[in-house]
Amino acid sequence: MDGARATFSRRHVLDDDLEVIPTPGHTPGATAYLWTTNGSRLLFTGDTIYLRDGEWVAAVLDSSDRGAYLESLELIRDLDFDLLVPWAASKGQPYLARTDRDDTRRRVNAIIDRIWSGADS
Repeated sequence: MDGARATFSRRHVLDDDLEVIPTPGHTPGATAYLWTTNGSRLLFTGDTIYLRDGEWVAAVLDSSDRGAYLESLELIRDLDFDLLVPWAASKGQPYLARTDRDDTRRRVNAIIDRIWSGADS
């Protein structure tokens, strides 16, 4: 194997309950997964959004594509989900966050505002 990674270029649904959502920006090929199970909708964001001391944050790296990251965050902001399940959280803190549509919009808009202002998280 040559070390190449497969990435997704479009949103699509697998088995009627798992949506694959490309979210490039933080890193090329970043992908979120929206899983509907037992009446709940869980959004797995990888490290596109993670939890730091209970707050939702993003990490803009030197290699990140800031414009694509902002577009991905806007897409996430408009999704309907109940639980944010990131790849990382602060030690000793909850590893997921309950949310609703208004809370999601508020938290993601705060991330977008920080990135627009030039911050890296």
